[in-house]
Amino acid sequence: MRIAICTILLTAATASAQQSVSCRTGTAQFQRGDFQAAQNSLWDCVLSGFGTSTDAYNLSLTYRELKNYDSGLARTNSALQQLPDNIDLLFLGAFLRYRRAENKDSMLVLSRAYKIGPKDWRIHQLFALNYISFNMLEAAKLSLRQAIAFNPKNAELHYQLARVYFTLGSYVDSIEASKEALAIFPEYPEVYHNLALCYEGNGNVDLAVGNFEKAIALNRKYKRKDEWPLIDYANYQRMRGLPDASLPLLEEALAINSRSPKANFELGVLLRDLKRNQEAKKYLELAVSLDPCNARALFELAILTRLVGDAERSVALLHRFKEVDAQAKKENGAGRCQPAESLSR
Repeated sequence: MRIAICTILLTAATASAQQSVSCRTGTAQFQRGDFQAAQNSLWDCVLSGFGTSTDAYNLSLTYRELKNYDSGLARTNSALQQLPDNIDLLFLGAFLRYRRAENKDSMLVLSRAYKIGPKDWRIHQLFALNYISFNMLEAAKLSLRQAIAFNPKNAELHYQLARVYFTLGSYVDSIEASKEALAIFPEYPEVYHNLALCYEGNGNVDLAVGNFEKAIALNRKYKRKDEWPLIDYANYQRMRGLPDASLPLLEEALAINSRSPKANFELGVLLRDLKRNQEAKKYLELAVSLDPCNARALFELAILTRLVGDAERSVALLHRFKEVDAQAKKENGAGRCQPAESLSR
């Protein structure tokens, strides 16, 4: 009997050690950016029952990087049939639904997870992200504060709270939350970008410029493909009357993402200001083709098209602009605009 008990204990210890290896391996793969390998290892880790909440959270982030949401949700649903009350699997299922813009379903699954783990910071963070999708910013703010109470050393939570404050127009609070994030992670590019936007909103030119440049420098340092600080800084420089400073920023943004509707739009407007109308028209045409429901891009293209001598097309674009603008106002900017094929040629 004693031998049998020892054998059982040895087998259990061996299984635990093997699963711990998958958790350690998955963590190492995740940290070096090998997200596909990490996804496989972290699944083994989570299903073993020996993983932590951090392992499951990192698993969710591999899907954010790889965007293979369909296969992830299928695997999660299959696992939940065997383990219906596993909070890590419920969180993962809710996260994948959120990433697929299935916000109501995500909230339903989160509610199940909340009953099991009401103090799980991941649940409160994901509630907040869903609230943001519903434009329920006050609810998002409260959920992020709750998540921070349970996990105060998570820089991303402070950053996300800062973004909510910024959207609400509370620049002072957003700056404070940004500083909390930087106290945890001093080289957080998105936080410097958010600070730049706050200082721009406050009219502090020196701090806005400094933080834009810091965000861009960190993205270059870490080879991160994020065009947004470049776009926003370029727009800021153009509005300050510095078009020559804007041009290289937008060119770099398009080198990162040539199909960015915003970068193409901003470059089109900038080139128009520089009287380079034919070049401007090319970028505005691309901006409209990439985002046919952008009323401002339609309007700018309509005006520019008239300037280059195509009055008939200008009239058609203005008509389309009025349709899109009216629909956006009717539905408070959240309409489901239907692209018009005749606009691109």
